[in-house]
Amino acid sequence: MGRKLSKIYTPYNRLLIPLFLLVVCAFTNCTANEITSSPLNSVNVVDGDSLEIGTKRIRLMGIDAPEYIQTCKNEHKKVYPCGKISAQYLRDLIGNNSITCKYNEKDRYDRYLCTCYKGNVNLNREMVLSGNAIPYLESEYKAEQIDAKIHKRGMWRGRFMQPRLFRRLREQEKK
Repeated sequence: MGRKLSKIYTPYNRLLIPLFLLVVCAFTNCTANEITSSPLNSVNVVDGDSLEIGTKRIRLMGIDAPEYIQTCKNEHKKVYPCGKISAQYLRDLIGNNSITCKYNEKDRYDRYLCTCYKGNVNLNREMVLSGNAIPYLESEYKAEQIDAKIHKRGMWRGRFMQPRLFRRLREQEKK
Protein backbone atom coordinates (compact mmCIF):
# COMPACT_ATOMS: atom_id res chain seq x y z
CA MET A 1 0.00 0.00 0.00
CA GLY A 2 2.90 2.33 -0.57
CA ARG A 3 1.48 3.73 -3.85
CA LYS A 4 -0.27 7.09 -3.91
CA LEU A 5 -3.84 7.36 -5.16
CA SER A 6 -2.82 9.87 -7.84
CA LYS A 7 -0.52 7.25 -9.42
CA ILE A 8 -3.30 4.65 -9.45
CA TYR A 9 -5.81 6.95 -11.23
CA THR A 10 -3.41 8.70 -13.64
CA PRO A 11 -4.47 6.71 -16.76
CA TYR A 12 -8.10 7.62 -16.05
CA ASN A 13 -7.23 11.30 -15.68
CA ARG A 14 -5.89 11.26 -19.26
CA LEU A 15 -9.30 10.11 -20.47
CA LEU A 16 -11.15 13.05 -18.93
CA ILE A 17 -10.27 15.59 -21.63
CA PRO A 18 -11.35 13.41 -24.61
CA LEU A 19 -14.45 12.39 -22.69
CA PHE A 20 -15.27 16.04 -21.99
CA LEU A 21 -14.85 16.91 -25.70
CA LEU A 22 -17.12 14.02 -26.65
CA VAL A 23 -19.84 15.27 -24.28
CA VAL A 24 -19.52 18.84 -25.61
CA CYS A 25 -19.84 17.54 -29.19
CA ALA A 26 -22.93 15.57 -28.23
CA PHE A 27 -24.57 18.72 -26.82
CA THR A 28 -23.52 21.02 -29.68
CA ASN A 29 -23.92 18.52 -32.54
CA CYS A 30 -20.48 18.65 -34.16
CA THR A 31 -21.50 17.50 -37.60
CA ALA A 32 -19.80 19.17 -40.54
CA ASN A 33 -22.65 21.38 -41.77
CA GLU A 34 -24.90 21.79 -38.74
CA ILE A 35 -24.93 24.10 -35.77
CA THR A 36 -27.29 23.14 -32.96
CA SER A 37 -28.18 25.12 -29.90
CA SER A 38 -28.23 23.49 -26.47
CA PRO A 39 -28.19 24.51 -22.82
CA LEU A 40 -24.42 24.94 -23.22
CA ASN A 41 -24.76 26.73 -26.57
CA SER A 42 -27.74 29.08 -26.26
CA VAL A 43 -29.36 31.17 -29.01
CA ASN A 44 -29.07 34.95 -29.04
CA VAL A 45 -31.31 36.73 -31.57
CA VAL A 46 -29.53 39.79 -32.97
CA ASP A 47 -32.31 40.88 -35.33
CA GLY A 48 -34.96 39.27 -37.52
CA ASP A 49 -32.47 37.50 -39.77
CA SER A 50 -29.34 37.18 -37.63
CA LEU A 51 -28.54 35.16 -34.54
CA GLU A 52 -25.70 33.69 -32.58
CA ILE A 53 -25.35 30.19 -31.24
CA GLY A 54 -22.48 30.20 -28.81
CA THR A 55 -19.68 32.01 -30.65
CA LYS A 56 -21.02 31.26 -34.14
CA ARG A 57 -22.66 34.15 -35.99
CA ILE A 58 -25.55 33.07 -38.23
CA ARG A 59 -27.41 34.82 -41.05
CA LEU A 60 -30.75 33.27 -42.01
CA MET A 61 -30.26 32.49 -45.68
CA GLY A 62 -32.75 33.64 -48.29
CA ILE A 63 -34.53 36.23 -46.14
CA ASP A 64 -34.06 39.89 -45.30
CA ALA A 65 -35.61 41.34 -42.15
CA PRO A 66 -35.74 44.99 -41.15
CA GLU A 67 -32.67 46.23 -39.34
CA TYR A 68 -33.07 46.38 -35.56
CA ILE A 69 -33.28 50.21 -35.61
CA GLN A 70 -35.54 50.35 -38.67
CA THR A 71 -39.07 51.74 -38.46
CA CYS A 72 -42.10 51.16 -40.68
CA LYS A 73 -45.58 52.68 -40.98
CA ASN A 74 -48.73 50.75 -40.12
CA GLU A 75 -52.07 50.92 -41.96
CA HIS A 76 -52.86 54.20 -40.13
CA LYS A 77 -49.52 55.71 -41.23
CA LYS A 78 -48.23 55.58 -37.66
CA VAL A 79 -44.51 54.84 -37.29
CA TYR A 80 -43.62 51.68 -35.36
CA PRO A 81 -40.33 49.82 -34.63
CA CYS A 82 -40.66 47.00 -37.19
CA GLY A 83 -37.00 45.98 -36.74
CA LYS A 84 -37.46 45.35 -33.02
CA ILE A 85 -40.78 43.60 -33.64
CA SER A 86 -39.17 41.33 -36.23
CA ALA A 87 -36.38 40.37 -33.80
CA GLN A 88 -38.93 39.74 -31.04
CA TYR A 89 -41.02 37.56 -33.36
CA LEU A 90 -37.97 35.39 -34.07
CA ARG A 91 -37.20 35.19 -30.32
CA ASP A 92 -40.79 34.12 -29.62
CA LEU A 93 -40.71 31.64 -32.49
CA ILE A 94 -37.63 29.96 -31.02
CA GLY A 95 -38.72 30.25 -27.39
CA ASN A 96 -36.69 28.03 -25.06
CA ASN A 97 -36.37 25.32 -27.70
CA SER A 98 -33.18 24.11 -29.28
CA ILE A 99 -32.72 24.86 -32.96
CA THR A 100 -30.61 23.30 -35.70
CA CYS A 101 -29.07 25.42 -38.42
CA LYS A 102 -27.81 23.86 -41.65
CA TYR A 103 -25.23 25.68 -43.74
CA ASN A 104 -23.07 25.29 -46.83
CA GLU A 105 -21.05 28.47 -46.78
CA LYS A 106 -20.17 31.72 -45.01
CA ASP A 107 -20.82 35.27 -46.16
CA ARG A 108 -18.30 38.09 -46.54
CA TYR A 109 -18.82 39.00 -42.86
CA ASP A 110 -17.78 35.47 -41.79
CA ARG A 111 -21.34 34.54 -40.78
CA TYR A 112 -22.75 31.10 -41.46
CA LEU A 113 -25.50 31.26 -44.10
CA CYS A 114 -28.12 28.94 -42.64
CA THR A 115 -31.57 27.54 -42.86
CA CYS A 116 -32.60 27.05 -39.25
CA TYR A 117 -35.22 24.70 -37.82
CA LYS A 118 -37.10 24.31 -34.57
CA GLY A 119 -38.01 20.67 -34.91
CA ASN A 120 -39.53 20.48 -38.40
CA VAL A 121 -40.42 24.19 -38.54
CA ASN A 122 -38.30 26.17 -41.02
CA LEU A 123 -37.64 29.45 -39.18
CA ASN A 124 -36.55 31.27 -42.35
CA ARG A 125 -39.85 30.39 -44.05
CA GLU A 126 -41.89 31.35 -40.96
CA MET A 127 -40.28 34.79 -40.79
CA VAL A 128 -41.39 35.54 -44.37
CA LEU A 129 -44.81 33.94 -43.95
CA SER A 130 -45.47 36.09 -40.86
CA GLY A 131 -44.53 39.27 -42.72
CA ASN A 132 -41.56 39.93 -40.43
CA ALA A 133 -39.05 39.41 -43.25
CA ILE A 134 -39.04 39.38 -47.03
CA PRO A 135 -37.22 37.08 -49.45
CA TYR A 136 -33.63 38.12 -50.09
CA LEU A 137 -32.97 38.52 -53.82
CA GLU A 138 -33.97 35.33 -55.66
CA SER A 139 -34.81 33.05 -52.74
CA GLU A 140 -37.23 30.17 -52.44
CA TYR A 141 -39.66 32.09 -50.21
CA LYS A 142 -41.57 34.08 -52.88
CA ALA A 143 -44.84 32.14 -52.30
CA GLU A 144 -44.64 32.88 -48.55
CA GLN A 145 -44.20 36.58 -49.31
CA ILE A 146 -47.26 36.58 -51.58
CA ASP A 147 -49.30 34.88 -48.84
CA ALA A 148 -48.13 37.38 -46.19
CA LYS A 149 -48.88 40.29 -48.53
CA ILE A 150 -52.38 39.04 -49.44
CA HIS A 151 -53.26 38.49 -45.77
CA LYS A 152 -51.57 41.75 -44.67
CA ARG A 153 -49.31 40.13 -42.08
CA GLY A 154 -46.50 41.95 -40.32
CA MET A 155 -44.93 44.71 -42.40
CA TRP A 156 -47.47 44.16 -45.18
CA ARG A 157 -50.14 45.90 -43.05
CA GLY A 158 -48.62 49.22 -43.97
CA ARG A 159 -45.55 50.63 -45.73
CA PHE A 160 -41.90 49.80 -45.25
CA MET A 161 -38.56 50.37 -46.86
CA GLN A 162 -36.76 47.31 -48.23
CA PRO A 163 -34.13 46.40 -45.58
CA ARG A 164 -31.43 46.30 -48.28
CA LEU A 165 -32.26 49.87 -49.30
CA PHE A 166 -32.40 50.99 -45.64
CA ARG A 167 -28.85 49.63 -45.13
CA ARG A 168 -27.56 51.41 -48.25
CA LEU A 169 -29.05 54.73 -47.19
CA ARG A 170 -27.47 54.39 -43.74
CA GLU A 171 -24.09 53.67 -45.35
CA GLN A 172 -24.46 56.80 -47.52
CA GLU A 173 -25.28 58.90 -44.46
CA LYS A 174 -22.07 57.77 -42.79
CA LYS A 175 -19.92 59.01 -45.69
